[in-house]
Amino acid sequence: MTFMGFCAALAAYHSLKQPFNPLDILFITSGILLGAGGANGLTNYLDRELDKRMERTKHRSLPSKRISPHYLGLIWSLTLVVIGLSIALSFNYYAFTAGIIGTLCSVIFRKTELTHFLGGASSASPVIIGWVAINPNFTITIILVSLFVMLWVIHHVWAIMLFYQSDYLQAGIQIFPLRSNRKSVMPVFLFIALVLIALFIAITINLSMVSLVIGILLALYNFWGTLQLNNSQLTNSIQRRRFKTASYTLLTGLFSILAFLPILY
Repeated sequence: MTFMGFCAALAAYHSLKQPFNPLDILFITSGILLGAGGANGLTNYLDRELDKRMERTKHRSLPSKRISPHYLGLIWSLTLVVIGLSIALSFNYYAFTAGIIGTLCSVIFRKTELTHFLGGASSASPVIIGWVAINPNFTITIILVSLFVMLWVIHHVWAIMLFYQSDYLQAGIQIFPLRSNRKSVMPVFLFIALVLIALFIAITINLSMVSLVIGILLALYNFWGTLQLNNSQLTNSIQRRRFKTASYTLLTGLFSILAFLPILY
């Protein structure tokens, strides 16, 4: 999230055609780092009892009691959020509001059908903060990038849940896509992967031909990674590795294009 916010701030400078102010970049990136870390800590605090019941999460700091008593984790997380929001406010009210909304979206309706839609909105918050701190204008680029991040998070997290389906179910979590088998939910995953391709093209088409070509290749790679979810010839661990590699490459590629390619061309 910090990387996305950092890249969004650089992209905002490109959109204004202004020279970078390294101190502003450092300051807003630090605020995003602290705020996002605090928000993540809040979700871990709220999920601590559930995390105890899952093999994948039982070794986190709160369920494993590396932080004890548990309210210390809450205090620490709230402190980070307050510092992060204060830094955002020092830039403008837009960045502060995006931080407030992102934090709220991360902590309400935990482990419900709405969780991952709200999680997508929360994950787009650092991107918006990084952008509006530098350029307070909501251009079509930042709107499309935010929508891309929201859909990417939903697509990614739902896939991870399928890889650990039995762990979630034994912990008592019954939300989508856990109630379904992989074959039945594949159309949903493939549809989102296609939308991500369309969004990537829409974001990069006006940047440069290099950006567009790289974007199409990365999006197609992610589509291939999505197909691995239902590849019965592979083990679960290989499916997971292929999907995550393609998924993270897509996200990292988009923000690298926005932040760094304009410097080269």
